[in-house]
Amino acid sequence: MRTLRLIMVFFLLTPVVIFAQDDEPARMGNEGKKIQAMEVAYMTKELNLTPEEAQKFWPVFNKYREEVRSVLNNRSNTDQLEKQQQVLDLRKRYRNDFSRILTQERANRVFSSEDQFRQMVRREFQKRQMERRQINPGKRGF
Repeated sequence: MRTLRLIMVFFLLTPVVIFAQDDEPARMGNEGKKIQAMEVAYMTKELNLTPEEAQKFWPVFNKYREEVRSVLNNRSNTDQLEKQQQVLDLRKRYRNDFSRILTQERANRVFSSEDQFRQMVRREFQKRQMERRQINPGKRGF
């Protein structure tokens, strides 16, 4: 029953996420879109989002992510500690925004869930790289 609910929420949210990120598909390849869909499903499950919460949550989360990317991609600021501080400030500000949509506990979990998903994707990517190296030991993935 819970799985069915998660699948229904995922399909209900997909148009919301796509609408909120109208320019995002142009910048992403097919793999990026798959990862994004997996993240939506993962975060929805981890945060136990209802369809109503998800409709409010995803546009705010996407705006947060875009601001974080902007800070991290800012080439004029090369001070890594300053970038980390800016990201921390964004997280604090958006935690308040998320707590208007979710309970305080779930608003706090947004960032840990985001980090866990990123680590999961990174591990999977590393695993696949190792498998490719074992299949083609003479080739490098650079």
